[in-house]
Amino acid sequence: MSIETTQEKPAYLAHADGTMVLNSAGLEADARYRAARADRDRLDRSWAGAVLAGLFLQHAWLDAITLTLEASPEYDDSGGFYRSTRCQASAPRAVPGQPLPEETFPEGAFDPDAATSLIEEELEEGMFDLYAGLAQYPEDYSDLTVSLERSAIAALLQHSPVDGSLACIAWGWPVSPPA
Repeated sequence: MSIETTQEKPAYLAHADGTMVLNSAGLEADARYRAARADRDRLDRSWAGAVLAGLFLQHAWLDAITLTLEASPEYDDSGGFYRSTRCQASAPRAVPGQPLPEETFPEGAFDPDAATSLIEEELEEGMFDLYAGLAQYPEDYSDLTVSLERSAIAALLQHSPVDGSLACIAWGWPVSPPA
């Protein structure tokens, strides 16, 4: 076995007293990783903001809704586990005087059950990513409830496309989850 220097490659160094430290290349690699991870977290949060703002863009009748995102560990057949997410919509509110689409509200009157079913169906495919983008800790399992109101992002809805990061700010969420 040859002994090579790792000065130019990221590496941990063990000292005789038992302490472990990164070499300078390791410190640089760690800093790049942390910066990339922070950028990824901001992108995930922006995606979640854009998806939720999209609900208001697509549904002119939607004035407000509350979403509860639940995460739980589920065990698979091989002895491992994965995070399962669920989204439940509640307390929908229609914009007063806004015409309601007949395909969603065939009777012409606002039906909260139909509204929550529609929103849950539209968010079903992206629930995992939505939770990861909105949760304080993306790998967490804590339930998360968000109340969304059109009024908070009304100015943003005047222009398309809507920046998901700006929607997050308008709803009072930090652009990136706390570290």
